Amino acid sequence: TVDGPKPLDVREWTCTACGTVHDRDTNAAINVKTAAGLAVSACGASVRPGAIPAQREETGSHGFPTEPRAA
Repeated sequence: TVDGPKPLDVREWTCTACGTVHDRDTNAAINVKTAAGLAVSACGASVRPGAIPAQREETGSHGFPTEPRAA
């Protein structure tokens, strides 16, 4: 926003740049409706990314030796 973030208890505010009155509850409803539409449009499509192998430095148990034990 032009005026910066607002605390959550501010339900309605007026933009000092353009004078538009914004209602957080109305905006939230629009965002939920949009998100629901996006979820419906993903029906039948893969919505999860495929598995990505861990990078070499991320493998193993951290803090424990990862080298094979000597026999």
